[in-house]
Amino acid sequence: MKCKLNKVLPAAAFLCIVLASCKKNDQLTPASPSQATIESLLLTASNTITNGGNQQNEAISDVMGSSVIMSGDSSDCRIATFNPSRTVYPHLKTIDFGSGCLSPDGIMRSGKKLITVYADWQIAPAGTLISEETFSNFYVDSINVSGNVKIYIDTAASPGPLALKIVANKTFTDSKGNTSTFISTDYCLQTAGNSTTTKADNVYQVTGSASGTEVLDGSLAVSWTSQIDPSNPVIKMGDCMYRSKGSLMIQLTLEGSSVFNEYLNYGDGACDNNATLTINGGTPQQVTLPLRFWPLSL
Repeated sequence: MKCKLNKVLPAAAFLCIVLASCKKNDQLTPASPSQATIESLLLTASNTITNGGNQQNEAISDVMGSSVIMSGDSSDCRIATFNPSRTVYPHLKTIDFGSGCLSPDGIMRSGKKLITVYADWQIAPAGTLISEETFSNFYVDSINVSGNVKIYIDTAASPGPLALKIVANKTFTDSKGNTSTFISTDYCLQTAGNSTTTKADNVYQVTGSASGTEVLDGSLAVSWTSQIDPSNPVIKMGDCMYRSKGSLMIQLTLEGSSVFNEYLNYGDGACDNNATLTINGGTPQQVTLPLRFWPLSL
């Protein structure tokens, strides 16, 4: 059985993986959720996990990227401003996506990111909180994002290698009021390049773990945990917008039903948005990342 999962995933495509994996899991009972409900819940939770990881990359770039979008720059629909100044610490960096800004990754964003930058990451010592990101009426496609992301210096850039600790606590809310939570701690170690974060030859190794829940119609529907495989850490290259290598180990628990184990492999190092997804030890299936947020309601 072969299926390909695209950004907008047909229900039947994901269901074929779920049905195949259910053969390896006998915990389902007649009182369990329907296969359609299982399909929707698993997809929603998987999307939260993969998109949450992608947004960690954005948070680092928002603070540390040397290329910033200034007010009046017509090359990008974002507008970034600094108060009182980019060279004064602390300062507030506001990234305004307006009423809708289609980014190069094909995702529509709106609203504002508010980033308090406390220290210069290039000279800050280990243990320093360098930034905290919050959100103001911020949407990714139709999903509202709230919460915060804090970035710490884990190992100073000088003498290096630079290592960051990224702690996120976010809530995603759809138009029906259903919510997903995402709590994570990641470590980003520079393994190639120099002490800048934007050069094409820079390479970062990412490890860490996350957990969260999916609440549907006011009731807990799914709880989950994920961990980057220690034997296959995630690789993020400076000149690539995607995670190009590494794997996630994911466990999803459907309330009153079953436990599903997923293994998401980002690939062999090529800069693309392809990956493979395995559920409950079944046949790996090709996916395209990032998966779009899927409505929690059927």
